[in-house]
Parts: sequence; C-alpha cells; structure tokens
Amino acid sequence: MPDTDDTAIARPIFDLPAEQQVETWQALFEALPVPALIHGPDGDLVAFSRGALDMLGYTREEMHALKPFGWVDPSMMRGAAGRLETILYDGLLTFESGIVRKDGSKRPTEVRSQRVDTPLGPAILSVIRDVSEREEARRQLVHLAYHDSLTGLWNRAAFEERLRLAIADVRRHGDTLALAYLDLDRFKPINDEFGHETGDQVLVAVGARIGAVVREQDVVARLGGDEFVLILPRLSSSSELGSIAERLLASIRSPISACGVDCVIDASIGFAVFHPESDDARSLVVKADTAMYAAKSDPEHAWCIWSPALAHPETCDS
Repeated sequence: MPDTDDTAIARPIFDLPAEQQVETWQALFEALPVPALIHGPDGDLVAFSRGALDMLGYTREEMHALKPFGWVDPSMMRGAAGRLETILYDGLLTFESGIVRKDGSKRPTEVRSQRVDTPLGPAILSVIRDVSEREEARRQLVHLAYHDSLTGLWNRAAFEERLRLAIADVRRHGDTLALAYLDLDRFKPINDEFGHETGDQVLVAVGARIGAVVREQDVVARLGGDEFVLILPRLSSSSELGSIAERLLASIRSPISACGVDCVIDASIGFAVFHPESDDARSLVVKADTAMYAAKSDPEHAWCIWSPALAHPETCDS
C-alpha cells in the first residue's frame, strides 16, 4: 500500500493550500514537453516549459538571462508591441514568427497566444510550434510551380511573369530590353541514337552553360523540349546582342559529355528588342521566335535580330 506522502500527491490540486497549488501548477507547467511560454502584460518572461528549453537549446539559467524575446528572430520582431496589445484586448492571436536557437540556427514557428486572467492580473500564455517541415514543403511547391523540373531553370509560367515585370520596368525607366529565343540544333539525333536519358543530360548541361554566361540580372527559362528563352534587361543598346549571341553559341557548341557519350550540338538564336510604343509581351515573344526560325533556315547565320524585313536582318553572325 502507498504511504501517506504518496497519497498526498494524488490529492486533487484544488484541495491543496494555495501556496502548494501555485508550486504544483508551476512544476506541472515547467515539465510540459510542449514548447510554451508565459509572459506578463509588459512582455517580461514569467515562466517556460521544458519543451521550450528543448526547442531553443538553452538551460534554465540561460533562458532567465535572455533579454525579453531574445530568442525571437530579429526579422520577426516588427509589430511585437502591437501583437501584445491585440492579445490582451482580444484574448487570442495566432501568428507566424521565428526563433533563433542557442546555436544560432533559425526555425520558422507558429505561435498561438491567449490572455489568461490570474489572481495577480492578466498574463499571456503562448504555445510555439516548429513549422520547418511545413515551410520546406511550401517552398518546394513554389519551386515546382515556377521551375522546370529537369533543368531547374525558370519555367513558362515564371518566364511570362518576369517578362511582364521587365516590360513594366522598361516603361518606367526607359532602358533597353531584349528577348532571346534559343532552339537547339542537332539535338533530336542524340535522343534517337542514345536515348532520352542522354538527351536529358544534354539539356541540363545546356541550361547550366547558358546560366554561366549571362549576367546576374538576366532571366533564363526553358519553355519545353529544346527551347530556351532569355530576358535581357537593362542593356546599354542593341549592339550588345552580337557579343551575347557569340558567348552563348561558343558555350553550347563545346562538346557535352552525357551518359559516357560526347555530344556535339548547335543552336539558333532569335533576338527581339522591345519598343514600348508598339510591343507587348506577346508580340515580343512572337518576334524573337520569328527571328530564331529565320536564323535556323539560313545555314550561314546562327542568330539574327528581328526586323520588319527578316529577309534583311539587322545583324547576323557570319
């Protein structure tokens, strides 16, 4: 049979003297495996659970020594005073935040806070949930929505959005904007002879090579198959397009090792320069595509710039 002291522990907490009730509730709260914090109405830390220490990586003494909200990601502190007022006034608030662990690592969190009225006045009880996995899943979904699954480049949806933004920027600032439409030559025989796995590796290599020779502000996207597009903003003038074409072609023409096979391909490139008074996103794409096919049909020229008379392109390589 249990002794007297053990049976006393099993008594209902509400039957204990007030001082023992406080001590018991405090011990139970501090033992919670769930990350939880209690703040005063001014934001001062009153109590914390074992789960909060485990999440943050601090000892009890280190936690007490932290400044108010010293574990919160500084980038998430904006609006903290307003959140305190909302919780005290409305009684409940759920919001996204972030923590900085003792080791310096950061994690996104979701905080559910509510006002608790105690005999000593109002307090704020907050339960913290690590949402790293949820945020990573969200990030992956966004990535899949805007990136080509094979090459990792921007996809058609992202390209169209960024082209609209680039055009809006040109209309505000008047810089030169050009679009390059690039289609690979001699790619189909690689697929036919060596298989799609080899062809896929070639496409990945081409995407990486294009990305390596363009500027940081340029946008590279794969529309599908062996078609790529480049948004070229803030050019000094259309005279830059010749050197851009030569860099792209030199990079693509270098042999590509894929699945143990050295593959040699080429490309045809069409350029279109944006004219605010007559162009929109759709017309710019059509012009670049038309210029690309003009280059593809001319065995002596691998690139050209769209002009009203494509029989006499403004600039072609020789």
